[in-house]
Amino acid sequence: MGRSSARLLLGTSFAAFAVAQQRGRNPEEHPALAIAKCSTAGGCQTERTELTMDMQWRWLHNKDGYTNCIQGEKWSDEYCSDPTACAKNCASEGVSIQSYENDYKVKAAGDSLRLDFPQAPREVYMLDEYDKYKLFKLKNKEIAFDVDLSTLSCGLNAAIYLVEMHEDGDRSESNGAGAAFGSGYCDAQCPHMTFIQGQANTKDFIRRPAKTPELKEVFGAREGAHGYCCAEMDLLEGNRAVGVYTAHPCSHEGANKCEGKEECGDKEKGYKGWCDKDGCGFAPYRLGNDTFWGAGPGHTIDTTRPLTIITQFITDDGTEDGELIDIRRKYLQDNVLIENAEAPLLKSKADSMTDDYCTESNKVFDSKGTGFDVLGGVKGMGEALGRGMVLVLSVWDDNLQRMLWLDGEKTNIKEDPEDPGITRGPCKFEKGSDKDVKEHLEASGEMFVTFSNIRYGDLGSTYAPGAGVFFSEQKSDIDVDAKGSFVPASEDAQPPIRSAHTVLLGLSMVVMTASGLLLALFLSRSRSQTISTAHVDTSQRAWDQEQLLE
Repeated sequence: MGRSSARLLLGTSFAAFAVAQQRGRNPEEHPALAIAKCSTAGGCQTERTELTMDMQWRWLHNKDGYTNCIQGEKWSDEYCSDPTACAKNCASEGVSIQSYENDYKVKAAGDSLRLDFPQAPREVYMLDEYDKYKLFKLKNKEIAFDVDLSTLSCGLNAAIYLVEMHEDGDRSESNGAGAAFGSGYCDAQCPHMTFIQGQANTKDFIRRPAKTPELKEVFGAREGAHGYCCAEMDLLEGNRAVGVYTAHPCSHEGANKCEGKEECGDKEKGYKGWCDKDGCGFAPYRLGNDTFWGAGPGHTIDTTRPLTIITQFITDDGTEDGELIDIRRKYLQDNVLIENAEAPLLKSKADSMTDDYCTESNKVFDSKGTGFDVLGGVKGMGEALGRGMVLVLSVWDDNLQRMLWLDGEKTNIKEDPEDPGITRGPCKFEKGSDKDVKEHLEASGEMFVTFSNIRYGDLGSTYAPGAGVFFSEQKSDIDVDAKGSFVPASEDAQPPIRSAHTVLLGLSMVVMTASGLLLALFLSRSRSQTISTAHVDTSQRAWDQEQLLE
């Protein structure tokens, strides 16, 4: 679902976190992550990527000093008299590797990324280069990853998804930050970002109404009039209780700034907008199969242990130029290939996402206001995948809606769980608030998601024997100095890493645990600059930033 409108209404505390468009005095250092590109003919080859956190989580201040550009609940009169002046006058600080790990709990080692809740930023993006997002073009391809959800309770959402952000992060004369600093985010919810396309979102910066699951009207943090819309493909949204994949097509190509209900959408008032906010999702529990995904041995997929998720994008002619007609799902656990669940509530008993499936499920669920078909359908989703989409990794909570849309027995107090599609998961209606999540954290000691062994390529190539992230003995175009920093390689330099193949999930977890330190040394980018985090208290963000105001 990306950055939900409800979450934005009640989300970021602007005094501490807000996005800027100029680079501050401290350099940005990127955690590195190994992934693999696979083919049926040549196996898998390792690619080096970098990670950066979204600009909403960085400290925003005047570029020549350290005064917040958003003070309390209003933009600074001195620095933000208009959108252009604000972008020119305000800067965002870079973050060191040490701060990513210690303050934000973003820990990358080899092919593994761990995000700890509540400190981790809401969104972490994958970069191909320091200043450029990596674009995944997946028509007639597949993408796979390993995931550990074992500590995530009801009310939390571990998400890995694709959005059609611009490759450069909208870098321009007015946006000097760009992709390196995590700018340019968009998704199908058309989030009202603090800066959009190099301009501060200052127009109509007011509190906007929302409703709780009890249908109580509340107001949240202030936001500007403009949203930022683009297509979104959710590869996974889930926790121990449920797992969902969802397609959110848009009527417009790329990322587009919207204004008003007609463009940005408002489901409650009957406006679809430019993007399908609900999307077409495949959720086994909601579709009537309550034993497919869950915690413990009574489920086909046991979320107390790591698993592999494979998503395939099938075209009508079997080529990258064809029309997307089907989005299929497979799983691996304990070295066993598991096909996707069927949908008992549907007459077709569908087990994949086609236009026919989306039409049938919406009819059975009596969904109102969905725009999946008119906003592009599966074909439209494929067109975005063909142009290229950016990978986002996330773990988050939702104090307003309590994540009931994902895992709850119903989403609002008037619904009847006996009606088809109302029950999304086994989580109790009254649970899922920040208070509940915090109590679970205190009792369990830690809550995190680990994404690892991300690989993509030809259909069938990412889960074939020998598939996975590995390192070859061929010459590298990079070398590692004594401090672990990346430096240009000498002509005869060899990568100081032995060959390692993460072939099967059970074996890969052992291999990566043993080799994680060596891989981290090879991949991490380190500089001597230490970033001050005095203005960024991440430890309380989940609990202090979700205040409902009557």
